[in-house]
Amino acid sequence: MSQKGTLTRRQVLKGAGAVALTGAASAVPISKAAAARGKAPRWGFIVDLRRCTGCRSCTVACKAEFNVPLGAFRAAVYDEVVGTYPKTEKLFMPRLCNHCEGSKEDKVPPCVKICPEYPKDRRAYIGIDGKKIRYRGGATYKRPDGMILYDNDLCVGCGKCIDACPYGARNWNKSLLSGKDKTKNGIVKCDFCTHRVEKGVVPSCVNICPNEARIFGDLNDPDSQVSKLVKAFSLEQNRAKTTLLPAENTVPMMYYIDPKGALSKMAVAKKKFAKNEAWQDVII
Repeated sequence: MSQKGTLTRRQVLKGAGAVALTGAASAVPISKAAAARGKAPRWGFIVDLRRCTGCRSCTVACKAEFNVPLGAFRAAVYDEVVGTYPKTEKLFMPRLCNHCEGSKEDKVPPCVKICPEYPKDRRAYIGIDGKKIRYRGGATYKRPDGMILYDNDLCVGCGKCIDACPYGARNWNKSLLSGKDKTKNGIVKCDFCTHRVEKGVVPSCVNICPNEARIFGDLNDPDSQVSKLVKAFSLEQNRAKTTLLPAENTVPMMYYIDPKGALSKMAVAKKKFAKNEAWQDVII
């Protein structure tokens, strides 16, 4: 059968769509440059809005990968019609956790800073060179490779991290009870598909994107695709125009290639989410 054969909804939800659309799962290149410097990778993400068609394959792949509960989204795609008739256009805005670096003063993202269960135990991250890099865990914490992760065993279900995230990247997980308080729910958020990346495979949303509009890789490696795109489009130098809500001073490590100015035109791109406002009863 041709790789372009018709896919059933069940095949897509089961993950077969990823193979049929993109072939074998794409690998995350190992950073030789980072290994030589004895450093951890710094994972980053780019959404190329020139290529995004709003198909929401990313949302479906994420839902299937993690059994994300109804109403919650780890990867969402918003759309808006902007302009005045007859000069209107429809724009798309994929959103997920920005895996922020944190303010320049303390390098701690607001969701981590506000967590009452951080810092907790001492942990070790094994760098590319095999050496241990020490860091502190918690219910919400930042790893040396930049991933913002959560540990439900330590979660008290307070929801402060949801309130602290201006990007609406965290939702209540109505299918999960918090580890420390069984009267409350846990949370759900994008974790860059940690389990895949640790095995050298790109996140599921990146793998399934039919137009290669989602790019993931090591920003510490100058030879990685993300680093080359950051340099080619001056994404870091112009982060006020290439990242969401720059005034929040969270320093997102998720960039947008945005030739149409969607970040300045779309209301959702300028929206600061509050509470559990990103919760949706239907796919967006």
